Amino acid sequence: MIALATAFTLIAAASEPARAELCLAHINTMIAEEANATGRVAGPSWFIRDWWSARLPEEGSAEALSTEQRTQLELSMPERKAADPDAYRAELQSCVREAIDGGALP
Repeated sequence: MIALATAFTLIAAASEPARAELCLAHINTMIAEEANATGRVAGPSWFIRDWWSARLPEEGSAEALSTEQRTQLELSMPERKAADPDAYRAELQSCVREAIDGGALP
C-alpha cells in the first residue's frame, strides 16, 4: 500500500512544472493583467520576473518546459485562478516573496 501511495506521489509531482517555471508563469500573468488593467506595470515586477527567468531549469533538462509548454502553462493561469482563487493568490504571493527574499529587488 505504501509503495502504491509513493508511486502516485511521484506521478503527481512529475506532472507539476518546476517551481521556477510555475512562478515565472504567475509573474508573467500578473504583469499582463496589470498592463491590461492600468496600462502600467510597477518596476519591481520586472525585477521579480527576471529573477525567476534566471532560475529556469537548464534548457533541454527533464524539468524544463518547451516554449509551447510554457505558453500553455501561462494560458492556464486564469483557469487556475478561477478554480481556486485563494490557492492561486497564495501561490503567487509565495513566488513574489521568495524572489524578494532571494534578492530580486535592487
